[in-house]
Amino acid sequence: MSATPHIAGLTNKGLFLIELQEPYDEKVLRDETTVNIRSLVFSPKGTYLAYRTDKKAEIVSCADWSVAATIEGNAKDMFFSPLDTYITLREMFVMTKDNPQGKPNILVYKSSNGELVGSFVQKSQSDGEPKWSSDEKLFAIQINNRILVYEDGKLDRYVQQISAEKLKCFTISPSPAPNYYLSIFTLGKAGQPSFWRIFKYPQFDITQTVVSRSSFQADKAAFYWNRRGTNVFVMTQSDVDKTGGSYYGKQTLAHGDIKGNAGNVMFSKEGPIHAIAWNPGSWNEWVAVYGHAPAKATIFNAKCEPLFEFGSGAWNAIYFPPEGNIVLLGGFGNIATGHIEVWDLRGYKKLGSCSAPDTTCLQWDPRGETFLTATTYPRLTVSNGYKIWHHTGVLMHKRPYLEKEYLLAINWQPGSYAKSELSKSAPKGIQDATVKPAAAYRPPGARNKPSTFTLHEYEKPHKPGENVNAAPSKQAIKQKEKREARKAKRAGERETSPPPTTPQASRPPFISTGDPDKDKKIKNINKKLSDIDKLKAQKAAGKQLELNQLAKIENEAALLQELSQLRL
Repeated sequence: MSATPHIAGLTNKGLFLIELQEPYDEKVLRDETTVNIRSLVFSPKGTYLAYRTDKKAEIVSCADWSVAATIEGNAKDMFFSPLDTYITLREMFVMTKDNPQGKPNILVYKSSNGELVGSFVQKSQSDGEPKWSSDEKLFAIQINNRILVYEDGKLDRYVQQISAEKLKCFTISPSPAPNYYLSIFTLGKAGQPSFWRIFKYPQFDITQTVVSRSSFQADKAAFYWNRRGTNVFVMTQSDVDKTGGSYYGKQTLAHGDIKGNAGNVMFSKEGPIHAIAWNPGSWNEWVAVYGHAPAKATIFNAKCEPLFEFGSGAWNAIYFPPEGNIVLLGGFGNIATGHIEVWDLRGYKKLGSCSAPDTTCLQWDPRGETFLTATTYPRLTVSNGYKIWHHTGVLMHKRPYLEKEYLLAINWQPGSYAKSELSKSAPKGIQDATVKPAAAYRPPGARNKPSTFTLHEYEKPHKPGENVNAAPSKQAIKQKEKREARKAKRAGERETSPPPTTPQASRPPFISTGDPDKDKKIKNINKKLSDIDKLKAQKAAGKQLELNQLAKIENEAALLQELSQLRL
């Protein structure tokens, strides 16, 4: 493995490699004579790179970029096992007259030489991809309403199974042997709840569940295990929100652990749950982006207690580098700005920000020093290309694609690499000429002036318990006025000739008229006149007033006339 990580990219003309160092030259790995390349994927450890066409799949050894194996067939998906030992190809299930039962369409091969070690018939693609345990001791595949479990790479006969009616999905925890856990989700019948459960392998009887939770508003589920496999979050969602609160259905986030504890997660802001992610460098930390726009972002511990509030922003995605010392919050898809913020989790300090609109793919490099954003075809037909950014938001390299050349996919090579100078300081950036999204319309009279209106209220970053949006106290307001007065006085003293001051009108003391209604009106007018006196003093000191403040001063004569009539 080289000293620096590689990037593999796929275009409509071939396959290329980039080494992460200037001048970022693209080395052709497969030229335009290799037609119909559909996708590429690196193995989790970075040992192999696989790509597929409509006729074959090739496994490339990353040690010297030579072909390790060629597998004939029209694969639709490719999956490597956690330790790079095996690769699974999934083809379309097809029944013919010669083979009415259909031939096996889930095929498992050895990555090193392409030897076939197992084959399965999976008629429904909704059954999902096969799953491996983190040490590759267990292999599990869902076939209809059964989960078949194989051990030690022997895929000719299963040793355990889970049967459940209306089984929708399952996962295997990443915990080490012998503490394997399987989580499953089953859809409820009409009038019956759906369930998600956790079993400890191989105790799969319904009476032996570690956790069992039900929901009447769940049509699908997704599982998120922490690094140790001790805690899991379950995101359930209904196809339709019967309350009308969401067009996309109602979401619920629940948590469970291998000790049997479970419950629902409640957030401090209402709205959809945009993203959740465990910190890969910690078993005890996770981040969620949630709530109506602008969404909030919070880091929690495993007990769902908030550790830090990142505030709110145009976010809907979370990306951790492998080390987990920093986190990237981004807004893509239906958020046109492509706003990105990067935070250091060791002191909750913001490292930088940038904007990458039209991003369809974002990945951290294995060292966590840079990240890659790309706009791929055919997901988007404009702004096609990729960019490499320093973790502080500095743009290091940009490659646009023009004239009938399209970027189809791009990936970092995983692996372990030594840190470089990029981890210490940001390099000199390049100019980004990408067209930024158009700003909101402002009328001519409001241009080049500070805006007093915002569509959304944004929260600032803060620690839990701090109310950054609370109204200031009377004492704080008085202190602020005193500071502003001192600043204005010092500014006036520095002028060679003092500005002309506008004498304040002598305000007669309040004397009751005997009529409560008149007295109330007089007090209100006196308060307005007092505010006008303060504004006139600020104007005399050289402060630039807003249009509404100038209008108040112009209304002084009318207020004085009204006051004199009330005192008659």
